Amino acid sequence: MAGKKDDHDGCFGAAGIAALVMIIGALTMIPKGVWIALGVIAGVAVAVWIGTVIYEEVAKRRQAQAAEDEKRRKAAEAAEKRRREDSLGTANAQCVETALASVVRIAQSRAARDGWLGDIDFAADITGIEAGFVRAQELRTVADELRALPEPTDDDRRLLDDAVAAAGQLELIGRSRVDLINQCAREALLVDESLRLEEERARTEEQRERLHGKLNSMLYGAAAASAETAEGGVADQILARVAGYREIKEQVARAGDDG
Repeated sequence: MAGKKDDHDGCFGAAGIAALVMIIGALTMIPKGVWIALGVIAGVAVAVWIGTVIYEEVAKRRQAQAAEDEKRRKAAEAAEKRRREDSLGTANAQCVETALASVVRIAQSRAARDGWLGDIDFAADITGIEAGFVRAQELRTVADELRALPEPTDDDRRLLDDAVAAAGQLELIGRSRVDLINQCAREALLVDESLRLEEERARTEEQRERLHGKLNSMLYGAAAASAETAEGGVADQILARVAGYREIKEQVARAGDDG
């Protein structure tokens, strides 16, 4: 049995060697140009694969960076909002945020981009508004501390009244300036709308002029065609010939009757 197994193994080994020799022989028969083309195709495929991997990796990093930047931006905005509320008070902080939103709308308006509004730097205005609100908040904080003292005196009441009045005046001035900035934003939008309407009217006039020219040309052509038709054409000539033919026939018929 062992001898038969060795014989089979020897046959399989010989067959494998023969097949390998045949494959190598077939490969050696392939022209060199084909091998070069296959190498180029393989190289291009590898380069494309590498490029795809690099592109996907760069895209992932950019997305991650963008998400991180957006997270930081929102965190900074939230921190700034808390700072304003702590230093200005909730109502005054909301007032400043409204002014900042109006400043953004003004900067993004076409009126500002085209230079119709002149200087649109509201940094000093916002700083002044915040400073007034801060002083008002500080006055109210100290006034609350004084109000909390037991057995208030006349001086306490007088100072409290003055502090409340001063804080109210500062807040009134700040909110008036915010209202002016908001009004600027509304006016900028109105200027944008006016510019848009002017452009539409200009386009309409341009189209009107073009259509007038086209219609005048068409009407001139129609008038010329009408004149040519009035002068007669082949149809008129045929009808004239038919009329002449009939006249000749009538003359011939009358001559026959006379004869």
